[in-house]
Amino acid sequence: MKDEYRLISGIREEAAEYGMWTAGDRMIVAVSGGPDSMALLHLLHRLSQEQPLHLVCAHVNHGLRPGESAAEAELVHEAAERLGIPFELGELDVNGHKEAQGMGTEAAARELRYRFLTEVARRHQASSIALAHHADDQAETVLLHLLRGSGSAGLSGMRRVREQGGVRLVRPLLRFSKEDLIAFCEQEALAYAIDSSNTQTDYTRNRLRLETLPELESYNGRLVEALNRLADTLGPEDDYLQEQAVQAFERCCSSGERGTELDTTAFAALPFALQRRLVKLILNYLSEPGAETDFAKVELVRRKLVSPEDSTWTLDLGYGRTCTREYTRAFFRLGRPEPLFLKAETFDRKPGIQTLRFGESLGMIFREERDIPDFRALAALGREEAVFDADRLDYPLTVRSRLPGDRIELPRGAGTKKVKDLLIDEKIAPSERGLVPVVCDARGNILWIAGLRRSDHAWVDARSEKILYIRIDRALC
Repeated sequence: MKDEYRLISGIREEAAEYGMWTAGDRMIVAVSGGPDSMALLHLLHRLSQEQPLHLVCAHVNHGLRPGESAAEAELVHEAAERLGIPFELGELDVNGHKEAQGMGTEAAARELRYRFLTEVARRHQASSIALAHHADDQAETVLLHLLRGSGSAGLSGMRRVREQGGVRLVRPLLRFSKEDLIAFCEQEALAYAIDSSNTQTDYTRNRLRLETLPELESYNGRLVEALNRLADTLGPEDDYLQEQAVQAFERCCSSGERGTELDTTAFAALPFALQRRLVKLILNYLSEPGAETDFAKVELVRRKLVSPEDSTWTLDLGYGRTCTREYTRAFFRLGRPEPLFLKAETFDRKPGIQTLRFGESLGMIFREERDIPDFRALAALGREEAVFDADRLDYPLTVRSRLPGDRIELPRGAGTKKVKDLLIDEKIAPSERGLVPVVCDARGNILWIAGLRRSDHAWVDARSEKILYIRIDRALC
């Protein structure tokens, strides 16, 4: 009775501290048939006698041990029936799912198991799923993540409460050892199953449990306690940093047609720890379940985002994700962005006003007139205006996007320059360079890179009789 009181008292404290459930909740109890889950089922049943809890027992047959699985399912079913608890059985094709998805056995079994438990919770309108993980499981999880080079999120281990698929996953037994739970089952004469696959060292977690942990315990006899303490320490700290990362996302990021846009200047001002977390947060938003976002990938993106020299690039980050930096902006999205170009428009000379539209974001006005402005007015033209001697132009004129090898003849005998280099000098984002209008004459000479640079062709002077005035007109859009 002493062990029972200690366990129930501990579960009651855990539930209250972490908000695992409230009176009247409906809860799915995941029961494999082993001593830990059988103990959980009976302990929660006894708790439900003192506070209203509506329990449903769910058992999963993974189809991996045909000789044992049926007996385990019957064992759990009988236990639930004796306690008057509804029973749900899930029979899963782990091997088929493993082959179809290219996953390992453990990962495939876990994915299908949680999918089934979530479906049962929805069907019964349950608010939570109780899992029987205990302190030894937590120690194994933390050590496994440590060996894989995980950060604080991994080293904080399994959380006592976690949302998944709209249902809370709760772990009321994390403060107790497997030995505690076996002792309870023996004391209460509870039958339980022993999974023969737990002795097979071809599974990573089994090898860790059977070989690695016992070896490490020769250095620290209280290793399980130490690893659980590490998880309990890092868990709240990781939660706090994650909250800070979400706030940093709200300050530095916005969403649009091009995906998630990041202000690289604001990003560079963040501490390194938040930079990494923010990159991982964005990539996780884009990812399908199972997509990997390892440290090396996150650190590569972080370094390139803060580099003053490497200011325009696109990275393929796997699983369809890309990141593109364009000077002080970066875009995270699924899929590689397609380059945009203007549809070429050609027009001949005629008096009066001609207008061109390029989609919904750009317009241009062309106006030929006889009134020649004085040179002070010409000197005051803005960057989005240009004036040419209409009689010195070779018509028809064409407005198009830049082409490979384009060069412009610079004013006043300054030579020629590649249009590509000029756009780079002006820090025009790569995705926007195809949208800069290039005005050419009939011979292909570039007259004006709209909004950026006029050529040396057809200057207006004292001999000019007619002018062609060109202006970018965003009011058309």
